[in-house]
Amino acid sequence: MQVTDPAVQLVGMSPVIAASAGYSAQTKIVDAWHRSPYAPLLGRLAAAIIWGCGSVAGLTVIGIPAAITVPIALTVLTVVVVMLAAAFASGMIRPRPAGT
Repeated sequence: MQVTDPAVQLVGMSPVIAASAGYSAQTKIVDAWHRSPYAPLLGRLAAAIIWGCGSVAGLTVIGIPAAITVPIALTVLTVVVVMLAAAFASGMIRPRPAGT
């Protein structure tokens, strides 16, 4: 099987590697930004992006073309980013209070 898709090459053609890389990125971001109240949110967002890339790579490996999976993944990513931006702008998502 000749796989030349960059997303598949990035995660080594294994969704397990993408899952562990996402979890590792989440913990590293939370540890690095431990003083920021947004650290858990940023860590989870980075992990979700890596998991999405791994999902697209896994679907490409089993034979579903990237021409189908990539637009769907980008649509989902766009919707999530726009919803988060609207929530931040409207004040629905705020930093954690300093005492907790």
